[in-house]
Amino acid sequence: MQKRKRRFLEKGQNLMMLRTLRLEKAKKAEQQKELTINNALTKCKLTSSEVVPDIDNLLKNNTIGNLVESLGHGNRNKIRANAADALAHIASGSSEHSNLIAKAGAVPRLIRLIQSTDLEVSEMGILCLGNLLHFAPNLRDFMITNGVVQKLISIIQAKSTCTLMLSHVTWVIRKLCISSPTSRPDNVDEIAQALNVLLYNPEDKILEDALMAVRNLAHENETIPMLLDLGVVPRIIYLLEHPNVLVQNAALQALINIASGTEEQIQELLNNNLLPHLSALMSNSDLDIRCHVLRILQNVADGNTFQRQAIMNAGLLHKILECLKGEAIPLKSAAALTISTLVIDKDKNLLYYLMRQGVIPELCNLLLSQETDIIYNVLDMLSTMLDVDPSFLAEVSGIIEWSGALNNIRILQSNEQEEIAVVARKIISSYFPDKPDIATKF
Repeated sequence: MQKRKRRFLEKGQNLMMLRTLRLEKAKKAEQQKELTINNALTKCKLTSSEVVPDIDNLLKNNTIGNLVESLGHGNRNKIRANAADALAHIASGSSEHSNLIAKAGAVPRLIRLIQSTDLEVSEMGILCLGNLLHFAPNLRDFMITNGVVQKLISIIQAKSTCTLMLSHVTWVIRKLCISSPTSRPDNVDEIAQALNVLLYNPEDKILEDALMAVRNLAHENETIPMLLDLGVVPRIIYLLEHPNVLVQNAALQALINIASGTEEQIQELLNNNLLPHLSALMSNSDLDIRCHVLRILQNVADGNTFQRQAIMNAGLLHKILECLKGEAIPLKSAAALTISTLVIDKDKNLLYYLMRQGVIPELCNLLLSQETDIIYNVLDMLSTMLDVDPSFLAEVSGIIEWSGALNNIRILQSNEQEEIAVVARKIISSYFPDKPDIATKF
């Protein structure tokens, strides 16, 4: 009996020792995992003097594999958050770094992190996904297939979501909306509805990213009707009055793409009082703001005769001419393109008004531009002015000669862009056939 009892006790002691050994082994493994992640964090965090480890080094040490494994459910939240943070830094190295992380199986695990009840884990997962998208946009469809959109929308819809987290989510959605070479997102309607909610958020950064996401969606003409049906246009136009220039800029970029749609879609913008807002912004001191306004006006002018007339009726023509006569080349070029679209109808009264406003010398100066679309549109406008009415011919041709543009037009006859060469040859052969060729450097 005593022997049996002793054997039982010894067996119990052995089991306890075995359990202790297992616990110690698990603890060491956990410590090793933490050490691996901490080493990765130390190596991968970027400062002004540090760089992300090269691909060969990462593969040799299996750094990415270890970090991806550490994202799993069996690890403590701190480990998972730190692993996602380290992967986000590695992703910022290059597209190759980001694709290597995805190939290691990180994307599904990172998407699962989004719904973690631990705020830090969820935040790091979102930021890592955003970095992967930023440096490797080709991963967009793969992420969407793995359900990232639904997870992000659930965070937007949750009333308890903090502003910082909402800002991260909006940034990732902005990246998801970038046009793909293959297709637009399948659940674009869900994304658009979420953006319509975000456009009413009071935070500047959230507004900016939401507007840029709308811009990205509107890059595809097929999505413009859906955005109009959701009623985003009045809100975007309202945000043109926002005090933050970055929000204004983003709103204008969204409207540029929306205004590239059909005549009916352009009319929807005009019906929401777009032009008075644009008129106010034409006096803005920010060069980019004014350039964006001119691009919208160019798209509106590309609509129909009534929409072009609406621009005139809003008193915008003289403001466009002020930009043409300014010093900034980007502004002059944008104004020239807008005017060239406004004169599509070859209205003699409009052309006469432009001549009286001294437009021709300004246009001639732009023949020195390096942008082929600017050169072509200037030549086309000069050709229209020469051709529209015989009574204009002497004055227009005289100004072209006086400004020194005639020789530039001669040189453009041999431009490598055939459409430019054709218009230049037409002007010379039709209106200046007997004028001598003056040797001037172009």
